Amino acid sequence: MFRRLRLSSFLAIFIGLLLFLRLPSFFEPYWYGDEGVYLTLGLAIRRGLVLYRQIHDNKPPLLYYFAAISQTVFGFRLLLFLFMIPTYYFFLRLAKKFISSPRSRHLSLLFFLLLTSTPIIEGHIANAEVFMLLPTLAAAYLVFSSSSYLAAGFLLGLAFTIKVPVFAEVAFLSLWLLFIRKTGFRSLLFLALGFILPISLWSIYYFFQGAFSQFLFASLLQNFGYLSSWTTGSHSGSATEGGLATRGLLFVISLLVTYFLFRRRRLSSSSAFLLSWFSATLFGSLLSSRPYPHYLLQLSPPLALILFSSLRRAKIIVFLTLILAIIKFNFYFYPVFSYYYNFYSHLIGLKSTFAYRQYFGQEIPAIYQLSDYIVSHTSPHDPIFIWGDHPYLYALSNRLPVGRYTVAYHILDFNGHQETISRLQAVLPRLVVYYPMPSRPFPELDSLLSRYYYPVFTAGSSIIYQLR
Repeated sequence: MFRRLRLSSFLAIFIGLLLFLRLPSFFEPYWYGDEGVYLTLGLAIRRGLVLYRQIHDNKPPLLYYFAAISQTVFGFRLLLFLFMIPTYYFFLRLAKKFISSPRSRHLSLLFFLLLTSTPIIEGHIANAEVFMLLPTLAAAYLVFSSSSYLAAGFLLGLAFTIKVPVFAEVAFLSLWLLFIRKTGFRSLLFLALGFILPISLWSIYYFFQGAFSQFLFASLLQNFGYLSSWTTGSHSGSATEGGLATRGLLFVISLLVTYFLFRRRRLSSSSAFLLSWFSATLFGSLLSSRPYPHYLLQLSPPLALILFSSLRRAKIIVFLTLILAIIKFNFYFYPVFSYYYNFYSHLIGLKSTFAYRQYFGQEIPAIYQLSDYIVSHTSPHDPIFIWGDHPYLYALSNRLPVGRYTVAYHILDFNGHQETISRLQAVLPRLVVYYPMPSRPFPELDSLLSRYYYPVFTAGSSIIYQLR
């Protein structure tokens, strides 16, 4: 009786905390660049454009279809909230496998909740890393529980079609089955078949859409250049640059050390599972050397499980390794208290809408002014062009870009200047939103604007040009 009451009290606290932490995310303005790209590509999908061939980004396709279903920031965050409910369920199921104390399990779940629902590492943002937690956690649970390896592989394949770094966890789970669980090649075959299935289905779909090569290049092959582009400065790098080979070697060494300790009976199979999982997710988080905090979401499940497990020495090693990685790659973090103060003070009328939006960026109020102008001076099917890194303006205005690219940095990274200017010359959109960027010259665009357009509206640092 007392145990049931205690469990009910914990569930009430957990649900209340979940709602309190997630509620502000539903009402955020359009401000986050990646979400702007996803929602713009989602709009393109709803309008019948073929992903990768007619509208571009360099991630696998599933996330863009989530955005197409969601349509708005509110819808996207609501979908994420619905995803997180079974995610926490599978985390708790895993916690019961690795943590004997109910109190420690509950603390582990609360820690995981704080990592994945607050701004500190962008757990509240609809990014690929947080969406892929559900299929990877469910797959890890199935593999560790010796359940259906085919289903586990299928879930990992779905996660891979959200974002590529999950392959590190696929490698870890395969090696764990082969060398520690010793299930034989039959289980690996089922895991591999399940993993390949969703990727194959997407490949067939884009083949019949006439976009197979673009799909393969953009969602997979292009990412090899992306892995080293932070350190080399362009997408022309290779997977052997930027220290990736060194990080891969350290990943392999960590797996070998874990296996050696398991063979010497210094680690149980469950401990080996957790430590190997952490190594795999750390490698995935550091894959591109970028310091974006949402990359750390991938390692949050094994981290939360290890920190509240009985692995005393391992906790210290894991904690120190993570701190060194954060320092080495200069990870930054977002404030938490001011985020919630901004929302709840606005909710009770202490902050104006202008001040509330400005918290997310000085130019965000101007984005809404620009959107109002665009909506009132174009029809929904009129394409526009934005020279800048503000893709959420497309999504907020419910307008598509001229050409395949949604942001200036994609035009730069993928050498898309000629393709873009050719498309602009062919279409001559009614409006062009121009952000002056002296460090990113686009003389052909400047020439086009001077010949065919004139300035009609300014907001923030941007200028809207209208066709003469």
